[in-house]
Amino acid sequence: MTKIKISGIEAKIEKTDSYLQINDVSAAGLADIMQQLKTDYATYDRWLCFRNVEPPYALLDELGAKLEDDCAQMFLYDDIVFHISDLYIKRVTENDFDEFAAFHDKCNPSMYWTGERLRRDLSRWGIFYTRNKGQIESYIIMSMGHPSIAEVMCVESKSLSVSGGLLAHATKFAFENQKSRVLFMADYGMSRTAALSVGFVVTGFYKGYKISKGDIL
Repeated sequence: MTKIKISGIEAKIEKTDSYLQINDVSAAGLADIMQQLKTDYATYDRWLCFRNVEPPYALLDELGAKLEDDCAQMFLYDDIVFHISDLYIKRVTENDFDEFAAFHDKCNPSMYWTGERLRRDLSRWGIFYTRNKGQIESYIIMSMGHPSIAEVMCVESKSLSVSGGLLAHATKFAFENQKSRVLFMADYGMSRTAALSVGFVVTGFYKGYKISKGDIL
């Protein structure tokens, strides 16, 4: 993504995907750029994200923004002790990427990081999966692009123990690749419970609001 400024407000934009993201904008800042969000970026999916900052609810309502992500901000540090998992976990490579991408897109059709977008630079991701009866059954996607922080983007599993095993495996991989901590914006369901079970600690909250293409009148 490319960094830009809209009336002095820092944003990230991906023109190919018509995607705009603004992080932690203040109420005053959002008020300043509301008209541009309505006009200049009307053909974009626009995300307004708030990390440990209370959102300006009235302005978001006026924009027609919908709460899509309501997560606990969690970190895991490299002084934790990993639990041993008996799962057979494999990292996704080019050889099995098509199979993984089809499964991922079916499980998470609304996620920005589709199989197509992940493939654009597979080297920046740590993607691991398990199988059951020959078929991919669960997986984890972790971004490795930051110099010192890895970020878990998605854990897809119907089992608490498998979710914990995937998290432990992926975060161990992150620390072996010189990351000092792992970030996970976990929902308040099983993913959060699994993260707590392997040593993640809650440090705050994250809320993501989406304005879909053409939603603002």
